[in-house]
Parts: sequence; structure tokens; C-alpha cells
Amino acid sequence: MTQWPSKIQLLYKMNKFFIKLFPVALLSLLTACAGYSPGRSLVGQTREFLIAQMGLPEREYASNAFQKLQYPRGPAGWHTYFVYLDQDDRVADWEQVLTEQRFDTLKPGMTRDEVIDSVGISRVRNQLARNRGYLWYYRYENTQCRSFIIEFDGQNTVRGTGYIQRSGRRCHYVGP
Repeated sequence: MTQWPSKIQLLYKMNKFFIKLFPVALLSLLTACAGYSPGRSLVGQTREFLIAQMGLPEREYASNAFQKLQYPRGPAGWHTYFVYLDQDDRVADWEQVLTEQRFDTLKPGMTRDEVIDSVGISRVRNQLARNRGYLWYYRYENTQCRSFIIEFDGQNTVRGTGYIQRSGRRCHYVGP
């Protein structure tokens, strides 16, 4: 007949297991958070170092003077980072673009590509009824629990923009 371990023996074994597992879990959580934002220490680093720290960019844009890499964060964003590489493929600068100052530059008549170039692509989108266009929502850090919305027409042109008040469980301050 098999003897089953007592509750005390089981708790002891589980406790030993979790004590060994805790440092590993803590380390993986810390390293996962390390690549969320670029950090000033990335300035001057190579493209390879940047990708090792932050992963592959969502989009890349090239111009004569620099390359811009877009890093939206989170499934519904609070931040979208643009990282600029110089002609030597090194990080020259970076910025967080989901700000009211940036949103206020978006005007009716702009194209979808101009919006993406200014604030990045939204990951929260809704189609309007009867093929009237679609909406892009941007959550961002602010104390008023607001989101920014862009309405596009069927030709991918901005029809209107504005702020809405969030409420309920989706409304919490994440500021500095």
C-alpha cells in the first residue's frame, strides 16, 4: 500500500519549490519591463542594440537625414515611441508622441499616412456604419481620463478629431 505524504510534507515541498521559483519569476518580470521605453542610455547605441532592448519596430520610415522606428506599447497604448537613427545607424534621439501637443496638430483633411507619421498607428479601431469611414482611438497619459479620437472618411482622410472622457474601469491615472 502506498503511503501518501502528509499535508505538512506537501506544504514543505511546495514552499521549497516557490522559494526556488521566485527569483526566476522576479528576474523575468524585471527584464520584460526593461524594454518598454527607450531610455536616454540608448542614445548613441546601434540599431542592433536597440532591437535587442526593445524588439522589432512596428514600422520604419526613411528620409535623407534619419530613419524613424515606431514602437507602440501595449494593446491599446498609453505610449508610442519614435526612435530616430542617424546615417550611421545609431540612435540619435527618441520621443513619446502620444501627447496633447501632438494631437492638436492633427487637422481635418490630413491623410492617414500623415497621421501615422505624426502619432503612429492606433491599435483600437472601429468601423462606422454604412461605410462612412472609421475611428481611431488613442489612450494617453493625462489626469482627466481622456482619449483622443480621429474620424477618417472612406478615402482615408481625416474628417474630424476630438477628445472623449473615459469612465469606469478603463479610467485610471497613469501619469508621472
